[in-house]
Amino acid sequence: MARIDLPGIRNSLRIDIPEDYLGEIVTPPRTDSSKDSIATIRSALSHPIGTPCLEQLVRPENRVAVIVDDITRETPTAIVLPLILEVLAGSGVPREKIVIVIALGTHRPMTPSEIDRKIGSTIARDYRVVNVPAGNSREMVYVGRSSRGIPAWVNRTVAEADFRIGIGMIMPHLDAGYGGGAKIVLPGVCSKATVDAFHSQMASIDANPLGRENAALRLDLEQWVGECMRLDFILNVVLDGRGNLYRCVAGDAVRAHRAGIRFAREVYGAAVKRRYPLVIANAYPHQIDFWQSTKALASGEILTQSGGTLILVAECPEGHGTHPRFAGYIGMDLDDLLRRFNGGGIADRCAAAEAVAIVRMKQRIRIGLVSSGLSADEARQMGFSYYLSVETAIDEAIGPMQEKKIGLLTHGGVTLPLLPD
Repeated sequence: MARIDLPGIRNSLRIDIPEDYLGEIVTPPRTDSSKDSIATIRSALSHPIGTPCLEQLVRPENRVAVIVDDITRETPTAIVLPLILEVLAGSGVPREKIVIVIALGTHRPMTPSEIDRKIGSTIARDYRVVNVPAGNSREMVYVGRSSRGIPAWVNRTVAEADFRIGIGMIMPHLDAGYGGGAKIVLPGVCSKATVDAFHSQMASIDANPLGRENAALRLDLEQWVGECMRLDFILNVVLDGRGNLYRCVAGDAVRAHRAGIRFAREVYGAAVKRRYPLVIANAYPHQIDFWQSTKALASGEILTQSGGTLILVAECPEGHGTHPRFAGYIGMDLDDLLRRFNGGGIADRCAAAEAVAIVRMKQRIRIGLVSSGLSADEARQMGFSYYLSVETAIDEAIGPMQEKKIGLLTHGGVTLPLLPD
């Protein structure tokens, strides 16, 4: 019997898998992470890609919006942000002209204690912090429409800034291929109307875009940002699979981001031998709610044979998060969901578009769920099998299988399985 510890956001989960069943354990590659995080970040700032150095770009009279990602990302913002603020101060930008904007997308606002942990309590105290959700229409302003017809409703503070800096991280992403870059603006600081219009395009994408450098939504969001809400400078980190700083890139929102993708593939891309009839995908580290946990569905789907079974292991302490209708959409028939989606009969278009991708997965594979934060009824609503433990899931799912082999993703929320050519 193989005894394996799966990491979790609260507690690790120890599971037992019969040795004969275990085909492959897939985990992020071990890499030589930075020994000096601050030196690595300073080096990136000193050698930006596609732009002059930050101090050459910003002016003392500029109103500066520094946009940072929220607690659903592991970006070490409390380390990065002081170095950015140091450059701004050295360039003569007074503190009162600098605003820290949290890119929530459709996520809930952060609590004061979460903000303190994310950006540092001193910065949270000394600087203005904007923590505005997408649904707060009073704090959004209309700045036009992209050439693809996506309306541009943007956080007022970001729209009024003269100079915009994005701080984030690059990792595989189930919609945009990879996170980071211009994604900090769209959907990060946009209104629900804009996010819905943008995410609606997911409904027309058939293939799994995880890990695709020029995924359709990535190109669309970059075009939108270029046309509607310029992002002047980014600093993006790449963490290894264990949360340590690996590399850092800075500069142009597109060119620096693409350079960072090469590093991201080194730490998140895991060569695998084959696809398996049964796959266990642990959603760590993205499993605060089911919305985040779907990242592991995207990585697990790559590893699962057609007609096979994918078991998602996800704590989900915050349940379905800010998308309570998500489960209902996932449980719908694909044709019915698309008919309602295209006919305008959907209340949460962002969630419905994401659901389309999962419903398409269910046409190729079966999906099961092991979760302490979601119930059996919620799993059934999505058309998933529900199991109290990973061991129970294995026993029930593998029994009728002709080939009894399991692929296991220990860090499914960030791993990109790389199949043989």
